[in-house]
Amino acid sequence: MFIEELVVVLVAFTQTGMGLLGNSVLVLGYVRILIFQPQLKKPTDLILTHLTAVNIVTLLTHGATALVFATGIENRLEDFGCHITGYIRRVTRGLSICTTCLLSMFQAVTISPSTSRWARLKPKASGYIIPSLVFFWVLHLSMYMNILTTTVVFQNVTNPVNRLNMKYCSDMFSKKYLTNVAFVGVITFRDGFFVLLMSWASGYMVIVLYRHHKQVQHIHSVSLSTHSSPETRATHTILLLVTCFFSIYCMSCIISLASTQVENKNFRMTDAINLLGACYPALSPWVLIQSDPRVPRPRCVLGKVRSPSPPLDPSGKHQVSSSPYFLPQAPL
Repeated sequence: MFIEELVVVLVAFTQTGMGLLGNSVLVLGYVRILIFQPQLKKPTDLILTHLTAVNIVTLLTHGATALVFATGIENRLEDFGCHITGYIRRVTRGLSICTTCLLSMFQAVTISPSTSRWARLKPKASGYIIPSLVFFWVLHLSMYMNILTTTVVFQNVTNPVNRLNMKYCSDMFSKKYLTNVAFVGVITFRDGFFVLLMSWASGYMVIVLYRHHKQVQHIHSVSLSTHSSPETRATHTILLLVTCFFSIYCMSCIISLASTQVENKNFRMTDAINLLGACYPALSPWVLIQSDPRVPRPRCVLGKVRSPSPPLDPSGKHQVSSSPYFLPQAPL
C-alpha cells in the first residue's frame, strides 16, 4: 500500500503543481493584457479568465486534498469540512464543463461563415458571455445546495470499509433514496446536455476549417507546400483535445459506475476518479499557453516552443485557422 500511495502522491503533486503553474501564468497574462495592452483584449479572454479561475479552485480541492489525505494525515475536516469540500468540488466541476461549452460555442459562432445561419449571432455573441457565466454560477450553487443540508458522509458510518472512502471526503449520500435518484438524474442530464453541445460545436468547427482548407487549397493549388496548413494544424488540435476530453470523461464515468457495483470499496477507484478529475484543469492551461502568443511561456516548460500564427480577431479580419481558442469540453 505504501508504494501505491506514494505513486498517488507523486501524480497528484505533479498535476497540482503543473496545473497551478499553467493557470497562474494564464491569469497573469490576461491581467497584463487588460492593464497594459488593452488593444489586444479579446471577448474570449473573459471566458478563459473564468475557466482559469475555476481550474485553480478545482486543482486546489482535487489535487491538494488528494495530496493531504493520501499522505495518511488524519482527516480533521469532519462533517462540516467534508460538506464544504464536496460542495466546492462539485460546483467547480460543473462550472468547468459549462464554461468550456460556452467557449466552444462562442468560437463556433465566431468562425461561422457569413452564409451560415449562425452568422447573425456574431454581433450579439459577446453580450451573452456575462449573463451566461452568471447563470452558470446561480445554477450550480443552487443545484448542489442539498450537499450542505441533506447529506450524510461516510465518516459517520460505522462500516470500516466505507470509512476508507472519506480519504477525499468525496463519497456522500442523501438520507432519502428518491432524493439520490433525482439528484443523479439532474447531474446526468446536465452533463449530457453540455457534452452534446460541445460535441456539436467541435464538429462544426472541424467542418468549417475543413471547408476553408479546401477553398484555400483550390485557390492556391499552384503553390504547394510540404508543410501542413494552419487550418490542418488547428483541426488536429481540435481533434486531439476532443479525444482527450472524451477519453478522460468516459474513463471517469466507467470507473464511477464500476465503483457503485463494488461491495468492498478501497482507495484505488477513488484515487483514479480524483486524479482523472484533475487532468483537464492541469492540461488545458498549457494548451492555451502554447497556442496564444500574447501569453508569456515559462522557459522551464515551453521556452523552446515556437509561437503559432496570430490568434483570430473576433471581428473576423484574420484567418480562421489562427485562433488559439478551439477548446472542447471539460472533463471531470
